[in-house]
Amino acid sequence: MTIAIKNINGLFLLSILVGLPTIALAHKNHAHHHEEKQVEATPGAAKALAEQLAKINDSYKRDVKPIFQRSCFDCHSQSPNLPWYNSLPLVHDLLDGDMKEAKEHLDFSNDYPFQGHGSPKEDLEAIGDSVRDKSMPPFRYRIMHWNSALTKEEREAILKWTDEGQKLLAEPSH
Repeated sequence: MTIAIKNINGLFLLSILVGLPTIALAHKNHAHHHEEKQVEATPGAAKALAEQLAKINDSYKRDVKPIFQRSCFDCHSQSPNLPWYNSLPLVHDLLDGDMKEAKEHLDFSNDYPFQGHGSPKEDLEAIGDSVRDKSMPPFRYRIMHWNSALTKEEREAILKWTDEGQKLLAEPSH
């Protein structure tokens, strides 16, 4: 009986999911940057940048990655936990498109700095903006994954990490 109720609720939510238009709230005013940025750096500056990125990554793995694994990895990584309804043809295409676009923006598969279309600093800014305006995870994802919404404490941890990372990257390199 419980399974039948869950399936009925899942089908109801699925009909809502499929009926909703794709919402592109991923990073509002953050532009796509597809061209490579050529920056001349001294060996000391390159080393300092590598140290800054490593420090931000250490903090990410400790404080933020567990949150992202629960709320973000299904779309923003190479290891999604696909739901049962992904096997339905129209839903499969919709989810595949959403996941492909999400990974183009930010791919969390290999820790920080992330793969995507922005610089490490721009990625931190975009993540912070999305957490502040609560556009991530998107509503359409949250209605099907009830435990994915970020708590106040999780939002604070992510914002602390993005703000500290941006400050660290703003420091002049040697």
